[in-house]
Amino acid sequence: MILTALMVKVFPLTDYGFDLNFIGKYIGWLISITGSVGMGIILFTLTLRLIVLPFDIFSKIKTKKNAAKMEEMRPELERLQKQYAHDKNLYNQKMLALQKKNGYSPLSGCLPAILSLIIFIIAINAFRTYSAVSMANEYNDIIKHYNYAVESLTVNGENADMYEMENGVLSVKNGVFYDRAEVIYPEGKGLKDVVNKDGENVFSLKIDGENKFTAEGSAYIDEIKADLGLYAGAFIKDENGIYSVDDGMAEDKNAFYAGCTGEIIKVTVNAYLEKEVTAPANENVKEAYENGDILKSSFLWVKNVWMPDVSYEHPVVSDSKNFQSKISTAATRSCSCDRTLLPVDQSVYDTVTAGLYKQKEQANGYFIMVVLSIITMFLSQFVMQKMQKAQLELQSVDGQAAMTQKMMMWIMPVMFGFFAFSYSTAFSIYMTVSSVLSTVSSVLINVLIEKNISVGKAAKAATGRSKKEINRIEKEKAAAEEEAKAKELEKEQKKNLKKKKENE
Repeated sequence: MILTALMVKVFPLTDYGFDLNFIGKYIGWLISITGSVGMGIILFTLTLRLIVLPFDIFSKIKTKKNAAKMEEMRPELERLQKQYAHDKNLYNQKMLALQKKNGYSPLSGCLPAILSLIIFIIAINAFRTYSAVSMANEYNDIIKHYNYAVESLTVNGENADMYEMENGVLSVKNGVFYDRAEVIYPEGKGLKDVVNKDGENVFSLKIDGENKFTAEGSAYIDEIKADLGLYAGAFIKDENGIYSVDDGMAEDKNAFYAGCTGEIIKVTVNAYLEKEVTAPANENVKEAYENGDILKSSFLWVKNVWMPDVSYEHPVVSDSKNFQSKISTAATRSCSCDRTLLPVDQSVYDTVTAGLYKQKEQANGYFIMVVLSIITMFLSQFVMQKMQKAQLELQSVDGQAAMTQKMMMWIMPVMFGFFAFSYSTAFSIYMTVSSVLSTVSSVLINVLIEKNISVGKAAKAATGRSKKEINRIEKEKAAAEEEAKAKELEKEQKKNLKKKKENE
């Protein structure tokens, strides 16, 4: 009995050595409780914003108060700008002295800015690592669904006695297959016209004394000849369409005939397995993917949030090399293995993802999150600049600070746009939500502080008016008292004068 090692296998799952830290585990927990990758990322963003919220509020309040103080100092600073227009250093000295005198603190917002940068670095690393873990886990899920289908159709199927499995390699008992070929694989019924099997399950070519096949056998060889590899040239067809075997170049004719026989059986069995096992296994993977049993990483219009929201990337990575590059780049420091040699076998990847050919070609997104992340970052920068208008105009003698900040208003969105193109859609969602929250908080804080300043000015003005009124009343009272004293004195003097005259 000949056992042929075949193209169908079940594949072991791979431990890629990724070790999520507590942030990655927290992201995974949020995704699991919401049932949506996108919502999990939004909740993660809200968590980070809540952590930095007190510092953010403190920073923005200080910024607005500094702006108000700068406005109060504007007349004097503008005078200094004109006076020291050609001496930047001296202007800076005078400006700092004036700021100190008025309680202006230019460094008050530095700590929150540094904290925001640290949070940003933490977030980007967390998303990169989690995306690698998710892609690796999803690939293992694909393998699981593929293996399940293969085993259900072979060693656990109705023809289980026809198969043997050893170390994940599936072999077919060719004798059993030969006997059932016409029933289980009608396309291979011509096998019996080309190959004989005796009672000992020994196979041989079904040829006559001139090494010729029958017309039926020749028709089957026509069907499979292109797949016979090195043996294809040994089958010669005459003018009547009948094939014969040319063994003239073989040193060992018995081995040559055995090789031809084995190759014909192998081609037939593999064609059967391709149709009845591999294709259904690939279809099972495809259905699992489309039903959400494997990949649950879609969000709104984006097919896979662990890939960028662009049309030239695809929900399923097209080949093993690109897939390995993706998870290697995303792994960063959380991978305990050699990231340049992650175990991604090309033949395995191509086999188990063969049914996902549409997903390997369709657009993952349409640049929407990329554009949104750029727009929201621009708005955030614009609002912050409005809050710092006075500082930017008066911070330098020639307005250079304002020009630099205007450049940053464009540079920052472009930089984050680059990140959105390069990293996952998850990162774009984080940046968009974070920018929106930052803008809203800036506007609200700005409104509240403006209101507070207006109330303060009104109270101060009212206090000023009250003091003037009191001073007026006190002055009028003092004047009245003085007038009364003067009249009393005059009256006394007249009385004394009258007495004096009477005595005389």
